[in-house]
Amino acid sequence: MNETQTLLDIENFMLKVMKSKYRWNDFEADYDELKRKAKAVYKPECEYSPLVQAYFDLLPEHISWEDEEIFEDKRVFQCFQRELAELQENFIDKFIINNQRNQRNLKDYFNGLVDHHRKLLLVRVDLSYSSQAQPSISRFNRDVKKMVSRVQDRDTIFKGQVGYAYRLEQGGQSKGYHCHLLVIYNGSLHIHDSYLAQSIGELWEDKITGGDGLFFNCNQVRHKEKYQVLDKLGIGMIERGNAKAVKNALLAISYLAHPEKDNQYLRAPLSGMREFSKGCSIRRKRDSKKS
Repeated sequence: MNETQTLLDIENFMLKVMKSKYRWNDFEADYDELKRKAKAVYKPECEYSPLVQAYFDLLPEHISWEDEEIFEDKRVFQCFQRELAELQENFIDKFIINNQRNQRNLKDYFNGLVDHHRKLLLVRVDLSYSSQAQPSISRFNRDVKKMVSRVQDRDTIFKGQVGYAYRLEQGGQSKGYHCHLLVIYNGSLHIHDSYLAQSIGELWEDKITGGDGLFFNCNQVRHKEKYQVLDKLGIGMIERGNAKAVKNALLAISYLAHPEKDNQYLRAPLSGMREFSKGCSIRRKRDSKKS
């Protein structure tokens, strides 16, 4: 069962239902089409997005006697439509506000690292899964935690790491659950950003996910050249004295906290699961001198 696609199908159905032109007489039959898949992916420990939760609330094993009238009375159904629209609007508004706050915090975080280090090496890797893997949100959460733990340990390929940030997202069937990971290294200790990105991706692909993972190396030369031509390259080596490079870096990393699309949120995060996070910029005393 493809959990992420089923959740998207449920949400898309509810988006259609909440439109004023949707025919009430079609609701029960349309609802039933997704019921088998919905029951298969439902997890009580998840905190579902509003439209997905509204669907699950109408399952026979969850529905309250008041909500049963949604299937029986057109006026009750129309009230339900309005409630859905309001829930989704409030959810998206909150999502945007959180992203804006996270973006400001990430910029402050990066500026603090720039003040502390003469050179920084920015390495970005996009982590996902093969289409055959179809991981659950529980497995995605476990795998991301393993990866972040390795980053935090600063061992092997993460030696010299001075900061990191990541964002968890959910796309369509081709992308599913995925993670945008940024690892920031001391640029006085590391220079091979493409190698580091490749190594991080291979760690995810082989060790973390047991062969189910995929990755994209954003620091590969061919990819960076596209931005170099436009004078917008913001990853790789960033020197404090190069104001243009620092500005480009701020633009490049801002996507982690403020995605271009407002539909990339997780539909079923586990309790306490954070879609965006960054590492602590405060270094241990033995690392406190500027490099």
